[in-house]
Order: sequence, then structure tokens, then C-alpha cells
Amino acid sequence: MNFKFQPWFPVLFFGLFLLLGLAIVDDYGISWDESIQRRHGRVSIDYAAEKLGVDNYTKLEPDWDLEDYQWSNYGMIYQITANLLEQAFGWEQDFYRYYKLRHVMNFLLLWLAMMYFYRTVKLRFPDHEWYPLLGTLALILSPRIFAHGFYNPKDHILLVFYLISVFTLLRFLRHRTWRNLVFHAFATGLALNTRLPALIVPLTTICILGFELLRERKFIGQNLGWLGVYLPLAIAFMVPFFPFLWEDTFTRLIAAFSEMSDFEWDSHVLLFGDNLHALDLPAYYIPAWILITTPIIYLLLMFTGIFATLKNMIGSMRDLRLWRNDDELSDFAQLGLSIGPILVVIILHSTLYNGWRHLHFVYPGLVYLLMIGFDYAQRNWARQQVQRVVFGAALLFTAVQMVRYHPHQNVYFNEAIQGEPLMVRFEMDYWGTGFRDAFLQLADQIPEGEVRSVKCEIWPCKDNFYSLPPEAKAKLRLEGAWHKADYLATNFTYANSRYDRRDLKLHFANPAVEIAPGGHLIIGVYKLKEE
Repeated sequence: MNFKFQPWFPVLFFGLFLLLGLAIVDDYGISWDESIQRRHGRVSIDYAAEKLGVDNYTKLEPDWDLEDYQWSNYGMIYQITANLLEQAFGWEQDFYRYYKLRHVMNFLLLWLAMMYFYRTVKLRFPDHEWYPLLGTLALILSPRIFAHGFYNPKDHILLVFYLISVFTLLRFLRHRTWRNLVFHAFATGLALNTRLPALIVPLTTICILGFELLRERKFIGQNLGWLGVYLPLAIAFMVPFFPFLWEDTFTRLIAAFSEMSDFEWDSHVLLFGDNLHALDLPAYYIPAWILITTPIIYLLLMFTGIFATLKNMIGSMRDLRLWRNDDELSDFAQLGLSIGPILVVIILHSTLYNGWRHLHFVYPGLVYLLMIGFDYAQRNWARQQVQRVVFGAALLFTAVQMVRYHPHQNVYFNEAIQGEPLMVRFEMDYWGTGFRDAFLQLADQIPEGEVRSVKCEIWPCKDNFYSLPPEAKAKLRLEGAWHKADYLATNFTYANSRYDRRDLKLHFANPAVEIAPGGHLIIGVYKLKEE
């Protein structure tokens, strides 16, 4: 880059990102899982309060018992923290405030994760001052990841702590001190406390140290010591934030891993117009979602980065190694931590929910490989300036697209997807976050002092109604009976709704509000009564 890098650029970059996020945090709606995850946290707090003998504590009604609770095997560090904060502020009965609190928390965690990603890229490219900022900007300008960073209470939390634990691993592999190992163990414990798929981080750590133990004889004593301390320390950091593991720790931990591997969700998902059973997904399911929801230039650079990393690995294998230096070790680790979970899901035929949000946590690693690809292209291909212009143009174009879609970047598709209405071919706003935007627009249409009733076709619609600002909520009320309601609100979850809207049948011919980011319909409010 010809433009000289200044030391204060990162401070300005992250300062502006913080201000932007806090300015738009209230634009995002409530996702399907937020109320569920809130209850999970409260059940864990009830259990912890009982075990700690906390007096004058009012338990959740109905009286849930964590011992028999269906979701007891999930780490609850985020949910517990959010519940304690809402209680501290006295917002337990204020839907608008306690959901906004969680969205602010989600964004602040995203902001923190971006700083750690910056440090990760800087660790790999210490002599390329612009690379860490470019990589971090590419990660921020990833539409679906950006949107989920405001309201996803579980997959996004895993992404954050997975990213941080990967940074601590790469730092430890470059600078092998006991201090860095302890930090890595702490980050691993936090990651395991979010979602158990983070198990791949300690597995990768152990495999790398174990391989060195076999390959590099000089590391035997050192690596044995680290292997003996790391995993017990990570579990020790995990348990305090995981109340269910306070008793019978190892038996319950094994049960949690077993339940994760046997999890079933007997439902269907939509991809390319095919209604697929979640228990029998094709091998292309996750790769397809990644390919159609990631900007195309990003994909080309990611594949280049994967090629460069594999090329180095093949070169190393001539010496019976997998890497020859610290840079190649970092790339090898990121390749495994990013591609590995995708391969595991395919090989194990894992059950997945809508889209690829369960595997969002691998995406920062793919962006890391994107920067490996960009660096490889700069070093090996002609016309470096053209490559920079193309990458810069891709970042700018994606930013413009995200502004167009705002606040519905969660339904972004790249330019490869064209043709028939997307809502009859793909999962769109399956979590219903767009209901909030629709309700706000509907409220603007209703004269002051008047009230209209709305029939919700699906549950998240109700949570978005409850979380409305008071002035908008005053103009609307929920109605359970179709024949009494003025409007129907839907996110087209059901097939008949999708096709009836496409063909403009029944009430779908009378829209009051339709949310269509990028021209793709995701939410509609339709008149059930003639005015």
C-alpha cells in the first residue's frame, strides 16, 4: 500500500466500529432463541443460588430444576451474565430493556472478537501493517456474521470465544511460555462454556503438541509438561461458569459430550427449493450455504489461501513434517480449526438447524485463510495493484450491500443466487428478527390514539411485539383469533404462506407492510379486514 500506515489507525478503526454498532444496535429484532436462552440462564442461576445457599432469592416460576432440565448440558456463561445484569438494573419485567441489554452485550462481544482477530492476523503478518486492518474489515463486512453479532445468543457467543481461544493457541505456539499456556487454557475453558463444539480447540492443541512430541525429540520434556497441565487447567477454568458441572463433574461432562453427538431435531430445512430432513442432510448442505452467502471475491481468496496452505503442507511432507516454520504452523492450525468442523459435521452426518449458523464459528478462520490467499497472490501473481483494487472494490461493494440490507443482513445472498423468489427456495428470516422492523413501520401507519390488532403466525413475532418501544406498542395489540384480527404477520415459515404470497392469493393480495431487503421478501403484514 502506498498510503503510509499510522499507529493510530487501529484505534480510530475500532473506535468508529464501536460507535457505529452502538448507534444501530436498536435496529435489530428479536431472534427465536433469545427468550429460550434467557430462561436457560435463569434456571442455571436458580441452581447456583441453591447450591451456594443464597438467601432471599426468588426462584423462577415455574420451578425448573437444572438436574432434569433438557438443556442442562449447555454452558451458560453468557446467559447467566445477562440475567444477572437485568436483575441488577431491575429490568426483569421490561421486555424492551432486557432484550436491548442482550443486543448491546452481543455487539460488545463482537467488537472484542474483532480486536482479537486483528491481533491474530498481526501475529501472522507482523511486517505487513495493513493486513490486520484489511482482514478485520473483511470479517466485519461479512453480512450474515455482522447481523448475527447483534442478536444471536448462542452461535455468535461460540464464535467470539472460539476466535479468542484460537488466538491464544497461535500465540502460544509462537511464544511458548507458561504464561501464554495459562491464558490459552483460560480461553479454552470459556470457549467450552459456550458450546461444546469448541472441543476442537483443545483437540487441536493436544494433537499439535503430541505430533511435536513424536517428531521433535528435543521437545519431549517441555511438551509433556504442557500436555499434562493444559487440559486439566482448561476444565478447571470451565467448571466455575458451568453450574451443572459443580457436582459429579466428569460423569456429567462425558454425558454432555455424548448428548451433543446424539442430538436429534426431527424437522425440515429448505435449500435450493428442496425440503430436506434435518436428520438426513446431504453432504453439500453446509458447503452450499457458505458458498451462496459469502461475497464471491472473499470465496476466491479463501480458496487461494487453502491452496497455499496445502501446497506448503505437501512441501513439508517430504521431510515427514506438516510445517517448516511458525507461519506454516499457524496456517496449518487455522486450516484444521476452520475446515475440520465442516468435515466432522459431514462425516458424522450431524443434525443441523436452519442455514449454517451452527458453524459460524469457523468463519473467522476462513477469513484468516482469505488473508493468506491475498498475501500469496501479492507475492506470486502479476499486477499486484490490480489485485488490491479488486479486493478494495469487493470490500466497498459489500459495505454498500450491507447498508442496503440494513438491518436484515442475515438474509444476504451473493450474486450467484438469482431467479425465482428466494423465499420459496431458501430459509430466509427463519428466526423472525424482521418482525420488529415490520411492526415499527405498521405503527407509523396507524393514526395517534388508534389501536390495531395483529395475528402472529409464529412465536418470534410475539417477542418482537413485546420488545417494541412503548410509543409503537401503544398502537398495536396481539390477537389470537384470525377472525378478530386486523392484520396477519408472517415470516413465511410455512410452505402454504410462501406459495400463497408468491401467487398473491387470499389476504396476501392486501399487504400493509412488506420487508424485502435486496428485493427479497422476508416478512409481511397483511390486511385481514377491509378498511
